[in-house]
Amino acid sequence: MVINKKGAMFGLDARIALAIFGALSVISGAALYSAIQESKAVAILVDMKEIGKAWEQYYLDTGVTLPQVSKDNVTSEKFYTFQPLHLLADNGLRGWKGPYLNYKHQDYYLKYPNYEDIFLQMIRDDTDWGDKSQWQSSGYCTSGTVCYFWVNISGFKDDIIAKIIDYKVDGGDGPKSGDFRWWKGSGVRNYRYHLKISPIKNPND
Repeated sequence: MVINKKGAMFGLDARIALAIFGALSVISGAALYSAIQESKAVAILVDMKEIGKAWEQYYLDTGVTLPQVSKDNVTSEKFYTFQPLHLLADNGLRGWKGPYLNYKHQDYYLKYPNYEDIFLQMIRDDTDWGDKSQWQSSGYCTSGTVCYFWVNISGFKDDIIAKIIDYKVDGGDGPKSGDFRWWKGSGVRNYRYHLKISPIKNPND
């Protein structure tokens, strides 16, 4: 009987130990996942800020802003998008001291490792675009509005990292306001993150 009781006690102790170990594994796994997401968010935010600094340095060195992709249509997305090539290659502009960034260039955007594309755009911030409303819906810098330079990165599959960045930048005020915003387009990896850098001259004024 004593042996049986000891055996039963051993079995109970083992089950308790396994349960505790399992619970700790779940907690450790969740903590690890959270730490990974946090590190990704920090890295992306740092990159966005560095892209903004590169544009600012280009402007300080040359005295001019980047050219727009298109000047044909003030209601076109390309009218409010900058050509980033001049951050990478010298085009004979006086004062140029680049390259200011180390990304691959394609058409009128840069390629962002592990995700998709980097767009440099001028967008207003006094409307509540974001979430399910893309910036083109109400973010155009029409005449008389204050315009800002924004870094836009696409290719995220969800808004988990966006919420972490939003908390760091705006205290967690959501996707439709503040200096950091995001929205989802069509497709699997089509969340777009936007970080406001600084005011810029409105091309319509």
